[in-house]
Amino acid sequence: MKNPIVKSKAQVMLIAIATVFGLSACTEDDENVESTVSNQELYDENKATIEKMEARKDAPTELAAEPVTQAEAKEVNIKDNVTLKGSIIYKELEGGFFAFITEKGDRFTLHGLDKTYQKNGLVVEIEGITKPQMMTITQFGTVLEVQSVKVLDASKVIDGTNTH
Repeated sequence: MKNPIVKSKAQVMLIAIATVFGLSACTEDDENVESTVSNQELYDENKATIEKMEARKDAPTELAAEPVTQAEAKEVNIKDNVTLKGSIIYKELEGGFFAFITEKGDRFTLHGLDKTYQKNGLVVEIEGITKPQMMTITQFGTVLEVQSVKVLDASKVIDGTNTH
């Protein structure tokens, strides 16, 4: 008599387990159907957007770039000999230093500026070598190693005194 009861309990357990798994599989299918519907809606929206973009006549159809030869390409970190016009100014940061602002507004920290030209507001033409890889505490543009200076206008010197 134990055998028939055990068999029927085992059968009930198997049926219960199969039912639970079957129901859980149904809910996953339902979720997948909802996801498929959502994905279809997204696809339709994206397709409509793409069609609108393609319909625009003013949108560029290709990218155009002109080739640059190696001789024309210029690296930022290359040292350059330059001749610049602008004003020498005195900045009081970290004990003070002389800077140079060109007519175009480019900024340089001057290295090797003779004391004769260390005047705030002095308008000059400077020949020098840019040193973009050199770091300073001034944080004021590129370092410019001064080779020569030509005074263009001394009338703009502030107070007419040296500022060091």
